[in-house]
Amino acid sequence: MKAVFTLIVTALLFVGLTGCATTSATGATKVKCPACGHEFTPPAVGP
Repeated sequence: MKAVFTLIVTALLFVGLTGCATTSATGATKVKCPACGHEFTPPAVGP
């Protein structure tokens, strides 16, 4: 029973943290690559 509970809590934390990591920051500035000129939004860092 304890193993099932631990597995469920771990899965919920994994899904929650993955969802936070994939969200982009609002109002993020675009960065232009000096080599090719491609513009992209850098990944969000921090909470």
